[in-house]
Amino acid sequence: MFYAQLKEKFTTLVREDFLLGEKISISARILKNEEAIGNPTRQDYPLLKGKEFLMEACFRECRGQAFTDAPCEKISTLADIVALPLENTEQRALFIASLNAVMRYLKPELATVHCRNDEPEECAGEIIGQLQQQPVAKVGLVGLQPAILEQLATTFGAENVFCVDRDEQQRGCSKFGVPIKWGDEKETATLFEQSDLVLATGSTVVNGSLPGLLALADDNAVPICFFGTSIAGTAELMNLKRYCFEAA
Repeated sequence: MFYAQLKEKFTTLVREDFLLGEKISISARILKNEEAIGNPTRQDYPLLKGKEFLMEACFRECRGQAFTDAPCEKISTLADIVALPLENTEQRALFIASLNAVMRYLKPELATVHCRNDEPEECAGEIIGQLQQQPVAKVGLVGLQPAILEQLATTFGAENVFCVDRDEQQRGCSKFGVPIKWGDEKETATLFEQSDLVLATGSTVVNGSLPGLLALADDNAVPICFFGTSIAGTAELMNLKRYCFEAA
């Protein structure tokens, strides 16, 4: 239902702006690490470890990106993009990157390009600052973003931070004193039950887990905020809370 609504809103938008019928190409390519994130001081970001790729789409010189573990390179028309069934990760990655590029064209103020070098660290600090202004004592993190996790543990105490991630190498490990859970249905539900607020990576819109997270947030009456560029256009269209302070 979520993806059907997202596709409907996006299709309506491009139709109203007379873009759907034009012969406009969307080119998507996989960015090299240096292009995507530069040369950050810390080297434990998933992007640098080859766990994820940053795919980029260009629309009328506007760039949109999406994190994915199923990247593809393709040149297509906008009409073909909105016709994608979004049944698998590759289709969603192509659709989301393209949506972000088009949304950037329609809303130039929308930040859709990943921050670089040590900006992810700076963004993590700004996110923590936002959380400190809210009645939050226990925080859940969906998707191990190390800069965010470290600052959450430092600020709220590792015992008050809960993290799930689907990286097999992190399964059963602990990072900054926070146990990393696998993130199956039960463990993710427990995370929401324990948290006052949940931060989730925007790449959940690509891997397909986002609708389930929204349902858990609703069931537990827990606010959920997303971070990153992958979810930029989706957050705008679907009225989702997003933190992304250093993106371009």
